[in-house]
Amino acid sequence: HLDYDRPDSIGKVREFFGNIPIVLRAYAWIMSMGAEGLLKAAQISVINNNYLAKLLLTIPGISKPYAEGKIRLDQIRYSLEKLQEDTGCGTEDVRRRMVDFGLQGYFTSHHPWILPEPFTPEPCETYSKEDCEYWAAVLRQISKEAYSNPEIVKMAPHNSTIHKLNTAPLDDPKKWAMTWRAYLKKKSEV
Repeated sequence: HLDYDRPDSIGKVREFFGNIPIVLRAYAWIMSMGAEGLLKAAQISVINNNYLAKLLLTIPGISKPYAEGKIRLDQIRYSLEKLQEDTGCGTEDVRRRMVDFGLQGYFTSHHPWILPEPFTPEPCETYSKEDCEYWAAVLRQISKEAYSNPEIVKMAPHNSTIHKLNTAPLDDPKKWAMTWRAYLKKKSEV
């Protein structure tokens, strides 16, 4: 790994320090918050999560398949299955459309999906009430667009430098390789 005489290489990509920098940042955050601050952050996160849930569940096409009627302490995995069935616009389309409203795309789920058309918003302690309301308003607008003119949502994003990524290989077990060695083995079998 110390052989730098590689003319076809792109060079060193990054340093590797493992998880130590993350652990140090987490420790610094915990110490700066203190016990009262951590409790307050946890309480605000729970309130934000449940407030956003109340807002999102009034939007056509969005459902909460698990623990219906229960208050959640952590993130909720929602489904856009109904929206996809009614309009043809799935979670990837909605996520790309959110970028046009200045929001970062949400986490869908781990691959392969167990829940159809999943999305998992993460309204943490730094979200204000207005942030949660804006997030829900954007999803409401996208839902309206999907039901009235689905092509607007399917062709999104319209105001971004990067457009659609091909995520089909993520759902193909023949392409999965958890290590470089497994990738090379699969590649040689082709």
